[in-house]
Amino acid sequence: MPAPAGFTHKFLKKPPKRLAVVDQNGCSGCANSPACVAFCETVTVKDQVVDAIRYVSSPDAPNYLAVIEYDKCIGCALCAEVCPWETIIMYNFDEAFDQSEQVTLVGHTP
Repeated sequence: MPAPAGFTHKFLKKPPKRLAVVDQNGCSGCANSPACVAFCETVTVKDQVVDAIRYVSSPDAPNYLAVIEYDKCIGCALCAEVCPWETIIMYNFDEAFDQSEQVTLVGHTP
């Protein structure tokens, strides 16, 4: 499935080549201290801090879960590199939306 209709990116003029997808089935929330969120916030684009990962509560999990905001993800893969559970996987842009639908248990609502 391609990007949803009307998809625009907050930082980039054109979509990134790849996006991070969190498999929330394996996300532990890192005991509510996630490395992925911390590393995402260290990246800057056009003098703005990229903040593409949010922490959301789950009614079925004791800890919060990580979720990617695709309109902010630049595809740098830092979050995937630091995830100790290897639940963040990089996909080609068009594949990411299909994969996300399959592995996202709790989404982010701004």
